[in-house]
Amino acid sequence: MIPSIDQCFEMMDKYYMPSHIRDHSILVARIAMLIALRLDAYGVDISIEKAVSGALLHDIAKFSCIQSHENHCHKGMKICENEGFHEISEIVNEHVILKNPILADQYNEKEIVNYADKRVLHDQVVSLQKRMDDIKVRYLPKCPHIDISMFNHHYEMCKIVETKLFTRMNFLPQDVPEYLINITLKH
Repeated sequence: MIPSIDQCFEMMDKYYMPSHIRDHSILVARIAMLIALRLDAYGVDISIEKAVSGALLHDIAKFSCIQSHENHCHKGMKICENEGFHEISEIVNEHVILKNPILADQYNEKEIVNYADKRVLHDQVVSLQKRMDDIKVRYLPKCPHIDISMFNHHYEMCKIVETKLFTRMNFLPQDVPEYLINITLKH
């Protein structure tokens, strides 16, 4: 089942998502919606609902995992599965690192949410470079199991996804904030 926007907000309450993580998730969802709507308009087979719901719940386990040091992607996936939201559980699980190769002619909701998350620093839309610089400073020192070559590989994958997504857009990545003005979540 794909949760509705209202159900996603109920989940945020149920799992005590703090307001700053909620604000971040809403902005990620708006970017995911913008991209999914544009891809859909170009005839790409994409689920706008899965992209938006996956984005809204991508950090559902983040706050509890800060304290427990669990993997918030994996725990978030388990929460979604336990709630019956199987259709978005893998989107939540792969919002930090995509597990499958990026195919030039295929689009999916995992890539959209992964990319949208990499464009939001706290509650501001930023460039992919600025967000990745922030991740390098804020998270790499806390994650000794991630080496710099793994991080650099992930960054390269994010750039490939960005290029692929924006070949179907009639605007550039830096124009996302301008196009978000008309994107709202109705709940």
